[in-house]
Amino acid sequence: MYFSFILLLGITFFTWGQEQDTEFVVQEIAPVPELIDVWNTAMVRERRPLLIAHRGGVVGAGTPECSQMAVKMAATHRYDMVELDVWESQDHHPVVFHDKNMKRACGVDGEIPNFTLEAVTQIHFLKSKETITSLDSMLGLCSSLNLGVMFDIKSGDGSDLFFNRILDLIKKYHLDKACMMLGGSRAREYLKGTVLLTLPGKMLEKVKQGESVDLHGFYWFGVPETWPIDLIRPVQENGALVIPALNTFRYSKEHHRVEARADAERLLEAGVDGFQIDCIYQDYFGRSKIEESK
Repeated sequence: MYFSFILLLGITFFTWGQEQDTEFVVQEIAPVPELIDVWNTAMVRERRPLLIAHRGGVVGAGTPECSQMAVKMAATHRYDMVELDVWESQDHHPVVFHDKNMKRACGVDGEIPNFTLEAVTQIHFLKSKETITSLDSMLGLCSSLNLGVMFDIKSGDGSDLFFNRILDLIKKYHLDKACMMLGGSRAREYLKGTVLLTLPGKMLEKVKQGESVDLHGFYWFGVPETWPIDLIRPVQENGALVIPALNTFRYSKEHHRVEARADAERLLEAGVDGFQIDCIYQDYFGRSKIEESK
């Protein structure tokens, strides 16, 4: 069902931990036109480049990392997917939060695994009305906004109940064709066949050797400067998507925008399928520019 609503937001966007004066803007938040199917390479390449919002959405002062507002802003700026960091609560529920400790973001010196779901979802982010969110609520929001999900499951050695709950929630919100996952945790065993998995090094090595390998169900994710450009096409031809990352922490503080733009242009020309990006770089892809703090 289509819905939209108008919010009066006090939002500044920033990087490197700096802030600027808040400006009030009116934003319309409405669903992305169509939920992505990451298993359908033709659909992905028709929408190329796929854009995945790093750190849980479009992030800034007033829109904390991995908050519901950050996800809503990702829909506003027409991202295809959001990356969600997921931890296991004390009572084995999946919870969306970026850091290991809540001190920086919430002023609470503690970690998600030491709190129950009920307790942790009462905790507010600093200088924000947003609270920490359960994966249940967040996937419901993503589904309503037609946003796919890239999972970064931080509790990689979590319980069986934790992983089964993630799987059940993906199915509950009909996101089983719109998800991918980072890393090599135990979650791969549970989510294989439901989400796209990162391409194992052994498979990539076979492609390097010129072998034909079935890479359907995988995507190549990594740091742009380490990638041999001539492998992009063979990886795609064997069935995998190619998704590099453009993140501020990968570049120099003084010249990160210039360096990231150079990577974006080089990789777009090489034909990558999409990018996981920090929102400071979204203007490289036709989205409205997020101003950097001085």
